[in-house]
Amino acid sequence: MNVDVFLKQNIDKKEIYTKLIDTVNRVDRTWQEEFTDFLTPDEQYFLKLFCKDKDIVLNFYGGKSNFERAVALISKVELQIDYPVDILKISGNFKFEKINHRDYLGALLSLGIKREKIGDINVFDDGAEVYIHKDLSDYVVFNLNKIKHTGVQISKIDLNSSREREQKLDERNINVASERIDVVVAEAYNLSRSEATKLIKQGNVKVNYIVCDEQSKKLNENDIISVKGFGRFVYYGFIRNTKSNRLVVLIKKYI
Repeated sequence: MNVDVFLKQNIDKKEIYTKLIDTVNRVDRTWQEEFTDFLTPDEQYFLKLFCKDKDIVLNFYGGKSNFERAVALISKVELQIDYPVDILKISGNFKFEKINHRDYLGALLSLGIKREKIGDINVFDDGAEVYIHKDLSDYVVFNLNKIKHTGVQISKIDLNSSREREQKLDERNINVASERIDVVVAEAYNLSRSEATKLIKQGNVKVNYIVCDEQSKKLNENDIISVKGFGRFVYYGFIRNTKSNRLVVLIKKYI
């Protein structure tokens, strides 16, 4: 996969990818390192793809293991440098009101903060830990005092005090006729074959962050499939044949 193909397949995010290209070229020209905003997994993938054959050093920081959104450090040499990221611990009495990821994110966005300035929001039973751009952390501490109807307290913590992100995956063996993407997507989300095909033709299915418009595309081990409106899963591949010569394959769905 080259950069031009990736851009054509992801035209909806061309402005973001163009900005990343400009940043890399500027670092390459000036030898002055730069940090990005928080990047989604597909943006991180694109940045790695663009820098693959360039004399550029890429490092990502988004917390402890299993992070999704991350700030990239783009430089010409390896650097030991602090990232412009703070971790905010949100605490409160959540016994009487269920607070989810969307609630935390909505409260932060209501303060006028752009999504790209916020990293992962790791939700636990007793609150959440939010990775946020350092320039905005004090603003949040002083201005966010309620999530939905629950009063909250916010404090800064260091990485050692933070907790691992809980990435829950639903592991399933599914029975399919082939490893075609339309077949696997249909079975993964209990759709008809025609419904899965329609999603693919509408550009709502991505494989490894790239729009897939080939309903007959064969999936490979460790492919990441995202289906707009349904979620994501990792395709782990063939396990065995059934007596009727169908395939049993393993997928792990993000919860």
